[in-house]
Amino acid sequence: MRFTLTTVLVLFIFTITGCKKDPLEVDVSTVEVQLEFKRLDQNFFALNPSAGQTNTDSLYEEYGDFFVDYCEGVLQIGNPESEGFQFAIAQFITDENMKTLHEDVQLEYEDVSAIETELIEAFRYFKYHFPDSLIPDVVFNISALNYAIVATPTTLGIGLDMFLGSDYPVYPMIGLPKYMYDNMKREQIVPQAMKGWLQSTYETDAVRNTLLDYMIFEGKLLYVLDATLRTSADSIKIGYTPEAMKWCEEYEPRIWAHLIDQQMLYDTEYMNINKWINQAPFVAGIPKDSPGRLGQWVGWQIVRKYMQENPELTLLDLMVNQNSQDILAQSKYKPKL
Repeated sequence: MRFTLTTVLVLFIFTITGCKKDPLEVDVSTVEVQLEFKRLDQNFFALNPSAGQTNTDSLYEEYGDFFVDYCEGVLQIGNPESEGFQFAIAQFITDENMKTLHEDVQLEYEDVSAIETELIEAFRYFKYHFPDSLIPDVVFNISALNYAIVATPTTLGIGLDMFLGSDYPVYPMIGLPKYMYDNMKREQIVPQAMKGWLQSTYETDAVRNTLLDYMIFEGKLLYVLDATLRTSADSIKIGYTPEAMKWCEEYEPRIWAHLIDQQMLYDTEYMNINKWINQAPFVAGIPKDSPGRLGQWVGWQIVRKYMQENPELTLLDLMVNQNSQDILAQSKYKPKL
């Protein structure tokens, strides 16, 4: 009888703990978002210089300030109101390299409806967690291989030419390193777009002085991807191979021990911060089979642990908390060797 009661008690406890609700598993069935999708890549190259049709007034009227930002900041061909702009437009869209890039983008992304569906679903979760946030227009464009994601206060620009696949022959031809173009593929569009929009919203006020500050900020962005990309694998969210994910999980305690032993968390030297946060084939000072951006991955684990330890907090609470040390302390993050 004692055995039976004990067994029942264990099963009961297991059921309770096993059924613990995921705080990010929320109902968005009643959340509506209005995203307007535009194809600047198609509209831009529909101009016909040979017929004298390079007047961009209609494009400026449709795309507003984003068109100015796009021409000046992304393509770097000047302001639409500047003298000689029409000539610059004609040169750009008749350039053989740009024409080829445009054709390749149209071949790969003639239909972007699946991407639109993914973005709508992601922004429904985003709106749930950040109800007062603006939902942007989404503008697909060709960036002349300059920028994957560009965000203005009202518009999210996606450079489709930056997602033509890891085997796209032009990427290595222009000198891009393999660790960069390995991630320049369709499955990265939505994660990078969502991260870019969130980053543009919060980075202005973000306090980032130490390596820990940068790690926590990047960890916050990835945690919001946990909340908005509910069916995506972790490897897709951060842009790692499954092998890289496995490496991180296996060596997590040693990575943390290295950061602590070398007193790196409070380092303010940008070169040291850069090697842990920004894109690279691996982290210098760590075995070469490590992935780059390892500081982002560790920051993600800290933030996950922090939110687990503080279930009453909302994602908005997380994003506005600028005290990285407080987040680390409250997370009780300490992976065991």
